[in-house]
Amino acid sequence: MTVALLAISPPIEGAGDASLDRETLRGLKAINVIVDPLDPMLDQEGLTKDVLQRQLEERLRNGGVTIDKSAVGFLGLRILPARIGKGPYSLCLSIGLYQPVTLNRDKNIKTATQTWEVETVLVAPPKVLLQSSTAELNELADRFVSAWRSVNPQ
Repeated sequence: MTVALLAISPPIEGAGDASLDRETLRGLKAINVIVDPLDPMLDQEGLTKDVLQRQLEERLRNGGVTIDKSAVGFLGLRILPARIGKGPYSLCLSIGLYQPVTLNRDKNIKTATQTWEVETVLVAPPKVLLQSSTAELNELADRFVSAWRSVNPQ
């Protein structure tokens, strides 16, 4: 069984994993973790929101990141699937850190924006979709931990 993986770079105009993006993680003490709603076809393969939430939180905790459900900043997981007929699944997995920001020109305007992001694309047959997806999720979580540690040495 073949599983194809392709790492892609985030768009130039968005957040990424460059040194400036990593600087936005400096001083971050705790984060919340949010998994976006999943396409129902993924549930049928055992790839559920609960499974992904637990996996991501566990990997982050093991890396020394504090998870706090009341934290304002959050690491969001988004999975975009595609599948033609009964062929393999193609998934884009993306994790990004969202933090509150205030506009310099008007301190009354506050919002949340993505300040750091990594993503990957995965192609896998249904039989190994869950295993392959969680392995890739672990890799993305490890990249966050590495970025966080680079500006928050312990």
